Amino acid sequence: MRVLLVVPVPPQADGAGAIPVLLHAELEGLRQRHEVTLVTAVGDEPGEEEAVARLRDQVEVQVADRRRPPPGVRRRRRQLRMAARWGRGEWPWRTVWYADPGIQRLIDRVAAERELDVVAVEDSAMSVFRFPVGVATVFTHHEVLRPRPIDWKAGAPRAWPGWAFGELDWRRWARFQRRAWGRFDRVQVFSRRDAEAIAELAPEAAARVRVDPFGLVLPPAADPARQAPGTMLFVGAFHHPPNRDAALWLAREILPAVRERCPAARLRIVGSGPPPEVRALAGPTVEVVADAPSVLPHTEEAAVVMAPVRTGGGMRMKVLQAMAAGKAVVTTPRGTEGYTGFGEEPPLAVGESAAEIAAATAALLEDDGERRALGERAREFAERHHSPEAWAERQTAIFEEAVAERRERDRG
Repeated sequence: MRVLLVVPVPPQADGAGAIPVLLHAELEGLRQRHEVTLVTAVGDEPGEEEAVARLRDQVEVQVADRRRPPPGVRRRRRQLRMAARWGRGEWPWRTVWYADPGIQRLIDRVAAERELDVVAVEDSAMSVFRFPVGVATVFTHHEVLRPRPIDWKAGAPRAWPGWAFGELDWRRWARFQRRAWGRFDRVQVFSRRDAEAIAELAPEAAARVRVDPFGLVLPPAADPARQAPGTMLFVGAFHHPPNRDAALWLAREILPAVRERCPAARLRIVGSGPPPEVRALAGPTVEVVADAPSVLPHTEEAAVVMAPVRTGGGMRMKVLQAMAAGKAVVTTPRGTEGYTGFGEEPPLAVGESAAEIAAATAALLEDDGERRALGERAREFAERHHSPEAWAERQTAIFEEAVAERRERDRG
């Protein structure tokens, strides 16, 4: 197939956050099966220009420039354009930030120059663009956001403007998401929970939704000899509220319960932008590592990887990365989402309460053989179901379904 892949950031195997990493796996799988043209944008994140240069050796890449201009007229124009776009009351700020107008020009250029079979659109910010008429479209929504009550904890008066902006911005998501789901022939989500959320929020879109867990380019298996005994690892980007909640729960309730059975247990928290309440967890038994250039050394040293997530949707990249490295993972039922639809139980230790999670963690820390066996099964599971090839096979089936339905509709 001739596939136009539209993504918000350049795919990167070692990118910051989950999105560049999963996009790298997606591109790796699709380009082995299809003729792929990639449309993306370069922003101010480190390594994005270098990532694009590497991609040009693999696929055709069309790149918009989303970088902030130097101080002056161009920067002021950009600020005014973005403020005006948000002020219209339709797009959340994240979409305003990523949906650079240059991306639309690139999509139009590619559509004018060649025939396409399918347009694959990744992430909600990319859903706003115009796509070629008559071409099947597949939209991947990474995490469905459900409506929530107003958070009345506005903080100190100096924080009120930011609080008001955030609450207004959040209110836009319900209508924005529903409009996005209605624009595409197929909508992919990573977990059954998100599919159920769409069915509840937009029943008219439910028949077009497909659950398709993402993949990962498997790293080398972690060397068991490099484990630091008793080390529990949590990894997360702390702009995401579920990660803040998980880190606090882990340090304040779960770790003390683990240490009752395993006094040598220590917790290492690694992530980008830890807020003050997470930094404050650091102490004799808790290490907080902010903005590490790579999580791989920390993963290798971990005896057990923790993912005690209680909120949020989608699939957890931290879980898949640890499984792919051959690590034993302890998580919650919510943390297993995206791993349970393959007719076999995912090789994860699962607990719902702090006591259950602590008991599962302590048991693994005390049993080297079981911990290693669980990690080996986890890596095999990741390779079987979440490799780029496995993911591309599932995506191709969805593409073919969308293309066949579009052709049938056009004939009718």
